[in-house]
Amino acid sequence: MYLLISILLFGAGTCEGVYLQKLTCPYEARHKTLQRVWCRQSSTQCCVGLTLDQHTQPVDGGRLEVTQDPDSFTVAVLELAHGEGVYWCGVLGGNDTIIKLAEGYFHSSSGAYMWSFARWILLPPLPMLTIFISCYSRTKMKHINKGEEFYDDIDLTATDPQYENTEEPVHELE
Repeated sequence: MYLLISILLFGAGTCEGVYLQKLTCPYEARHKTLQRVWCRQSSTQCCVGLTLDQHTQPVDGGRLEVTQDPDSFTVAVLELAHGEGVYWCGVLGGNDTIIKLAEGYFHSSSGAYMWSFARWILLPPLPMLTIFISCYSRTKMKHINKGEEFYDDIDLTATDPQYENTEEPVHELE
């Protein structure tokens, strides 16, 4: 049951993420007429990217899709042109200053994105596995140190009748 739930959660999380990583950028009414910006963070105070039109359309050669809502716009990333990292969306204010509205981390490969979800499924059982292996190893070492042979329920008492001692004389060839 746990495996089924894990697969369903993993599948639901990766379907949206692998093909469309999104960032919604809410803005105030006073920013409605300003030009939109999408950029990759290059330092804590700076980013490099491009300006977007206010209409819904594919951008950057079809790698981005921008949708406009009454009080926000959403950037859906189909492919990252500048690699993974922190991306901002915002508006271009006076003196070409970017007013950051939202930011998010975007993955360039589906493997990295899937791992970001899979780790939450796979890592919680890790402590239990570690405890089990530790207990098993201690038990085995305890038996070895006592000089006992440690077998996991293997019955080695059966003998092969071919090699049993018999009292019949062996005939020698002359």
